[in-house]
Amino acid sequence: MKRKVVIVGGGNAGSIVANKLAKNTDLEVTVIEPSEYHYYQPGTVDIVGGIGKEEEMIKNTSDILHARWIKDYATKVDVENHTVFLKNGDKIDYDYVVIAAGVKNKKLEGFPEWHTIEGAKLMKTMADNFEGKKIVVGYFGLIKCPAAPFELSFILKQRFPKADITLVNPVAQPPQIQKPMAEILGKIAKELGVQVIRGFKIKEIDRQNKIIESENGEKINYDLAFIDTPIRAGEEFSNLVDNSGLIPVNKETLRFKDYDNVFAIGDITNITTPPKTGAIAHFEANYVVKEIQNDLYGQGKGKFNGSAACAVYNGYGKGAFIYMNYEKSYALGPSSIFFTAKKTFAHIYWLTVEGKLL
Repeated sequence: MKRKVVIVGGGNAGSIVANKLAKNTDLEVTVIEPSEYHYYQPGTVDIVGGIGKEEEMIKNTSDILHARWIKDYATKVDVENHTVFLKNGDKIDYDYVVIAAGVKNKKLEGFPEWHTIEGAKLMKTMADNFEGKKIVVGYFGLIKCPAAPFELSFILKQRFPKADITLVNPVAQPPQIQKPMAEILGKIAKELGVQVIRGFKIKEIDRQNKIIESENGEKINYDLAFIDTPIRAGEEFSNLVDNSGLIPVNKETLRFKDYDNVFAIGDITNITTPPKTGAIAHFEANYVVKEIQNDLYGQGKGKFNGSAACAVYNGYGKGAFIYMNYEKSYALGPSSIFFTAKKTFAHIYWLTVEGKLL
C-alpha cells in the first residue's frame, strides 16, 4: 500500500517536495494550495525597479505542480490524529505531512505587501508615480529576507539617482552569522549614497503628513515609502505555533516537536538564522524529500545544516553572493557576475520548483 504524503502549501518549498516525491511510486502525494498562481517572490524588486517583467515572475499553479492538487485552504493540521482539515469540510489523513504554507504579513493601509504579485504591481505603480525627493525603505521586525530592503534601496537609487533614499533597519547589530552579509551591504549602501539608520524600530506612521516615527522618538519624512510588515503563520496553524507566531521545529531535522512524520519548512518555521529566504527553503525541501524516502525504506536520519546561498542585487549592474549555514557565512562582491546570476535565477527558478534542477 502506498504511503500518503500531504503537503500544505504549494509555494517554493512545497512545490519542490511535491514534485520530487511524486516521482516515487511508493508514495501518494497530495498538495493543498488555494492559489491558482505561483509567484516568484524575489521578483518584486525586479518589478518595482523596472528591471524585470511581471509575466516572468508568475505561472499557473497547474503548470508547476506535478502531484495531486487540491485547490482549497487547510484549516487545521491535527498532528495527533494524522489528519488535515479543509475549508470545504473534507479531511485528509496522512502518513507524512509537510507544512510549507508560508506566512502572512500584517496588513498596513497604504503599504502594499512585498511578497505577492498584487503587492508588487501596486508598489510599481507607486514608484512610477513618484515625483518627490525622499524615499524610505524599511521594515518593522521579523522579515522574510533582511537583504531585500537593501536590494530594493539599491535598485531604487539606480532608478532615481537624485532621490534621497533612507533605509530604516530595526536591527541595531546583526547576528554574528549575518555580519559578512551586513558588512558588504552596508559598504555598498555607503558607496551609493543610501543612508542606513540601524536600530530604527518603527512605532507609528503618519500617512497624512508622511512621517515615520521610531520607538525612541526619532522621525523621518518621506515622499514615497515601502515598508515590509511583520510576518506570522496563518490562524489555521494556531495549534502548532509558539510565542514567535511561527511553527517551532528542530533546526537539524525540521520536524515539529517529537513527531517524526510532521515537517515544517520555509517561512513558516521559527528558524530565523539563516534568514527566511527562498534559498534556505529550497535546501530544506531537498532535505525533507530525502528524509521521507529514508524513513520509507528504513534508512537512517540525516541532519540539516542550514545551508542557504543566493545572489543579491547591488544596483548598477552589480551583485553580491552570500552563503550561510548554522555555523558560518561569507559574502562576495560586488560583481557583475553575481548580478547576472541573480537575473538568471529568475528564469531557472521554475525548473527548481518543478524538481528538474538542483
